[in-house]
Amino acid sequence: VMCEIPSNVILASEFAKRFDGFSIGSNDLTQLTLGVDRDSELLAELFDERDGAVLTLIRSVIKDAKKAGKKVGICGESF
Repeated sequence: VMCEIPSNVILASEFAKRFDGFSIGSNDLTQLTLGVDRDSELLAELFDERDGAVLTLIRSVIKDAKKAGKKVGICGESF
């Protein structure tokens, strides 16, 4: 399952019951976590995939995926 929205991270243990694994979409996850349009020139400096909130979510889904014995990958321009 694509993990691009914060609710997918929050409910990762539930999603793990239905899917083989997770693919973290770092660009969308960052945008939706920070509420910043990554395509906006006015806000571009605020779009940071290294933001603490984004990193916390990424660590969380990795932890939950490993706990459930599921595969996890990451994609996006950020990584």
